[in-house]
Amino acid sequence: MQFIKGFLPWVAFAGLSAFGWQWASLGALVVSTLVLVKGVIDGYKADALVLECGNTLFFALWTLLAFVDTSSPAEHLDGPVSMAWLAATAWGSIVFGRPFTTGLAKRDVPPEMWNDPGFIRTNLILTRIWAAAFSISTLTLGMVVVADLNVAFRVFFQATGLLVPAIVTVQYPKRVQARMNAAVVQGVRS
Repeated sequence: MQFIKGFLPWVAFAGLSAFGWQWASLGALVVSTLVLVKGVIDGYKADALVLECGNTLFFALWTLLAFVDTSSPAEHLDGPVSMAWLAATAWGSIVFGRPFTTGLAKRDVPPEMWNDPGFIRTNLILTRIWAAAFSISTLTLGMVVVADLNVAFRVFFQATGLLVPAIVTVQYPKRVQARMNAAVVQGVRS
């Protein structure tokens, strides 16, 4: 469940948006910076802070844009742009051989499991699921903007793009572990 911390800035951004995109961006930047600093203080390595680093960079750039050009049309593209950023972060972590869920999972899994092929494969699969969900959300939110649909559609597609992979992230490792345990029990009986 460590991945939830990585999404706190996005929750802050959404919650503060009623005060204007500048303040929502700044608030999210503060939250993302605090989450990143807390991770560093807690001794997490860079591979466990991919999401936190990506969030902080995004909100630093978005805040800069929001205050430099307060009437920028980018304000209305924050949904698809933010999901595209998250998609790029997730896909990039795969391309560079460091699926972002691996670093997060290492926070909860003992070090002797980190090089286990099942652990590595599970995290590659989970990161692909997150990357695909972010990519689909980018497209659907882009269509919501183009079609000028109401905020309910935006909330639905953003929430779905985060909740579905979050549920899979919680459930899939449990299934993998259950299969591994069953295989061990079966091997003992044989």
